[in-house]
Amino acid sequence: ATDMYMVQPEAPCETDTSIVCVNPETNVPCDEIPPEDCLVPMKYTYFIEATGPTCMTINEFVRVYTVTNADGETASKEDDLIGLIPESDLVICPGDEPIMVMETFEDVDICDGSTYSTKTTVEANPPNGNSCMAMDEYVIVPEAPCDVSVEIDCKDSSGTNCDEITAPEVCVQDLTYTYCVDNPGPTCMEVTEFTRTLTPPGSERSILGLLEQQIGDPAVICPVNDFDLPVCVSEVRSTNLCTNEKVSVSTKINAAPPNGDSCMDTDMYMFTVPTPAPTPPPTP
Repeated sequence: ATDMYMVQPEAPCETDTSIVCVNPETNVPCDEIPPEDCLVPMKYTYFIEATGPTCMTINEFVRVYTVTNADGETASKEDDLIGLIPESDLVICPGDEPIMVMETFEDVDICDGSTYSTKTTVEANPPNGNSCMAMDEYVIVPEAPCDVSVEIDCKDSSGTNCDEITAPEVCVQDLTYTYCVDNPGPTCMEVTEFTRTLTPPGSERSILGLLEQQIGDPAVICPVNDFDLPVCVSEVRSTNLCTNEKVSVSTKINAAPPNGDSCMDTDMYMFTVPTPAPTPPPTP
């Protein structure tokens, strides 16, 4: 009698997946696309390869696409992409060209402060052995553009522009200085600094609190559209108009988008009220 002892070793399972993303119009990697055009296409290519010594059968290939907006709210889309792989390519061996799956997302908004995460998970198994998994993730945090604008207006109690006041009957008057802020860019931004300097006497004051009273704290300004107007705040200051001195008010504003560098704008309003020449004495 002859006894036979057979051992069938468990085959190792080793696989890998990776992600490449580019703008198909420029071939720039998605995480380096400049925010010149806000709506851009993104083409994703997913790769699967056998990294071990054994051929393997792909059982599952899942992609999860997640968008997290500037408020931290997330929306995810999960799809099983194995149906995009030809059946003849579901068995991959060492040395084979990687399996490629491609998809394109059109009109991705890279200016609204959102971040984009794409995860792929592949499950495969060798002929004899347990299955194994591999994962990859591609995260895009676009740098949002920053654009802010501020303008100053000044009027007296009768509504006359300060630079049009002539020969005031009353020297000390209450003037209303109005500071209007708008966002001509594509991204909502938080105002981090808002000051004005009035000369004379040369005093600087933060007026960020006035803006926060108007639109909330923190002061977030969003792009101006056809239905929105710039946000304006005002203050009343007593000013002596009979000194024949220049009166100036300047303002500076800093703002920052959720992802990106801050930006600044300034404005100045200057006027001089001419003092009438004294009336000469009558000629004897």
